[in-house]
Amino acid sequence: MSNEVNDLFEEFTLGTSGMAVVFLPGLQGSMLELGSIPKAIKKLGHTSCIPRIHGYSAQSGFDTFDIWLSELDTVVNLLLENHDQVCLVGLSMGATLAIAYEADYQKGLPVVALSPVFAFDGWSVPWYYPLLYVVFKLGITNWHYKESQPYGLRNPEVRRRVAKQILEQETTEVGSASLSAKHLYQSLCLIEFAKKILQDFRSDLKIICSIDDDVVAPTTIDWISKSISSSTCKIIWLGGSYHIITLDNEREIVVNESVEFIQESFFKRKAVVQYSKDAKQLIIRDRIID
Repeated sequence: MSNEVNDLFEEFTLGTSGMAVVFLPGLQGSMLELGSIPKAIKKLGHTSCIPRIHGYSAQSGFDTFDIWLSELDTVVNLLLENHDQVCLVGLSMGATLAIAYEADYQKGLPVVALSPVFAFDGWSVPWYYPLLYVVFKLGITNWHYKESQPYGLRNPEVRRRVAKQILEQETTEVGSASLSAKHLYQSLCLIEFAKKILQDFRSDLKIICSIDDDVVAPTTIDWISKSISSSTCKIIWLGGSYHIITLDNEREIVVNESVEFIQESFFKRKAVVQYSKDAKQLIIRDRIID
């Protein structure tokens, strides 16, 4: 699997538990966005990995959203060859990608969705944002959207640190310092695709988000939970953070809630496997009732 690791993953740590956790940062983002969650997963003995998805991952060129989904499927299939189960953890557009993937490919993977984006309707989104659809349709794509205050962060110290990073480097803790119009358009296409198939999402889902998210309104999160067909959907609302909850004031809560869900999924799957093994050993005898 060594060659595949080099080709398909930005970061890969093999575990021993039989479970693999796939982390999906935001669009053009990196592992920096995920905070301490990967570290906590490694301590539990699970495989922790961040796939390299062409056009989606930081500095990976450009490709369409259907390629993002296809390359994620390649990663999942590879992991399932050597693991009993796989869990997806996505942040921002990564959460949207994870939900869209599971709804489309129906692999039965549990998903942790951190600040999922199904609409750019938060309080910091510019009023003209909906007009970008018109701009894209006119073929005007030779421009970039630069990150600006508050960078999805309520914590002033982290925000100052990110502001400095944006001036000095291409990729920051909150993702790329700027996004091309072509990448933004593909993110909007992914959102529209995810909306259309959301009712096909049947796996276990845990959404962790902020009531004061500057990018996504709470009503959109409520709509997601009502639109899926899963029998298990939990929402954890945070009151002291903005969009990048993995780095903001309640990051420890985010780690704990994410790990709790992953462990629940892990032991749930182990119990099902064990029950299946036990059931095969049962001898069922016909009985004649007088």
